[in-house]
Amino acid sequence: MNKNTPDTYEGVRERLDAIVQEVHAEGISLDEALKLYEEAVKLGLLACDLSEEEALAQAEALEAADNNLNPETSTEREETAVQPQEGANITDSTNPTEPKNTAEGDIQN
Repeated sequence: MNKNTPDTYEGVRERLDAIVQEVHAEGISLDEALKLYEEAVKLGLLACDLSEEEALAQAEALEAADNNLNPETSTEREETAVQPQEGANITDSTNPTEPKNTAEGDIQN
């Protein structure tokens, strides 16, 4: 992409709308239509990246706001995280039929 590439989701959407108008114009050559298609694909990928960055920024802002409102909550979450028992055999929880070993070595179904 070039220096005129939009850097916001809204800018990408505006450029994609313009590309749609250009493609619908009469007399557009196949070569020009292909160039616009390639640009649109790149812009679509950029839009995905920009929306992901925006979502992450919003999540971080919400987490920071939560920590500001409840400062003890963030440390409590770290302190009360579930830790496996020493000697426990951790199995894949996606397979409920797989036997699980307890800390004592007994197999349970």
